[in-house]
Amino acid sequence: MKKLLILSNKVPYPSQDGSSIAMARLLEDLIALRTFEITYGALNTKKHFKDPNDIPIDIKRAINLKVFNVNTSPTIHSALNNLLFSRAPYHSIRFLVKPMIKWLRGFKKNQFDYVLLEGAFMGDYLNEAKRIGQHCTLRAHNLEHRIWERTSEAGTNPLKNWYLTLQSKRLKKFEIGLIEKVDTVWSISEEDKKWFEKFNPKTTTIAVSILHQKPVSKLAPLACFHLGALDWEPNLQGLDWFLTSVWPAVLDKIPNATFHIAGNNPPQHLKSEEGKNYIVHGRVPDAEEFAKSHGVAIVPLLAGSGIRIKMIMNASWAIPMVSTRIGAEGLFNESNQGVLLADSAEDFASALIELLKTPENATTIGMQANRHILSSFGPKSIQENIALAWSV
Repeated sequence: MKKLLILSNKVPYPSQDGSSIAMARLLEDLIALRTFEITYGALNTKKHFKDPNDIPIDIKRAINLKVFNVNTSPTIHSALNNLLFSRAPYHSIRFLVKPMIKWLRGFKKNQFDYVLLEGAFMGDYLNEAKRIGQHCTLRAHNLEHRIWERTSEAGTNPLKNWYLTLQSKRLKKFEIGLIEKVDTVWSISEEDKKWFEKFNPKTTTIAVSILHQKPVSKLAPLACFHLGALDWEPNLQGLDWFLTSVWPAVLDKIPNATFHIAGNNPPQHLKSEEGKNYIVHGRVPDAEEFAKSHGVAIVPLLAGSGIRIKMIMNASWAIPMVSTRIGAEGLFNESNQGVLLADSAEDFASALIELLKTPENATTIGMQANRHILSSFGPKSIQENIALAWSV
């Protein structure tokens, strides 16, 4: 069997956010190939802490897992130190920690046939990865710099926008250098692949596979929801826009509509307001149960890159969605693929009102999304693409 090392900035189980879902599904596809002896090194950060006891037992038995409990949370001191005395992007350098470096240095030269970096934020381990691996692959979840470019462009705070612009420029330089130095790049989205292959022609698209799911049986009436990390700036920016510019117009037409917000670490300013008909649930134990119980999904992203894993999951459950074009980028680019696309506040409100008022139409839209996703992201085709990419 081929020896494979995977380095990740979070423990993929339990899979409660988009990136951990993507990591978990890839790991399961690699295990299913029965070609690799897998060693998995994961940072277990304070922000995304997972109890290793919650990792499925069949996964534990299939891999050699090493977990590093670390605190990579940003602080004013470390951010200022980075700003004044470094040219490295603060978003990535926080994940370079001594315990993982020490662990990697314990491996022999070329000990692994393949080393896979799960995302650009593991790029600072590249030198060790190339020393101990015969072939190094970057799995690019997003164009990280583009997320922060768009966030700064859509922001309203001049000082914050200046800082994010600076960091996005640093990230872009960092990403280009990383892409050029790895042997191959796996892009999650076809759209992002076009940019990656400018700097590394050995770039291929390896999408996130999904298993066949049971579709939602009946949509909750006059309800919609947002499910996603509430400590991620693009999500908060989009939610603020939706609550300020879109939701009042929806309530004007449907006064008894309700909006449900779920996700880890909601900020203090985001609180439930009965008079405005929205409820902040915070972290929910079961994303599928929550999504299937709260009607139409909204994706009001004004910034981002890659693909939204939660959109894939919503579609797999046949849940109808309204999204900005940035939110649907790389997944749903045509109106007949099962998502209503809207970029202005007026159009977004109109699309959501249409789905809330016509549940039959909403169900049809959800089934269209379901068919589109299942045809593009089945596990068999993804596993074949992996085997082809690494010639195994």
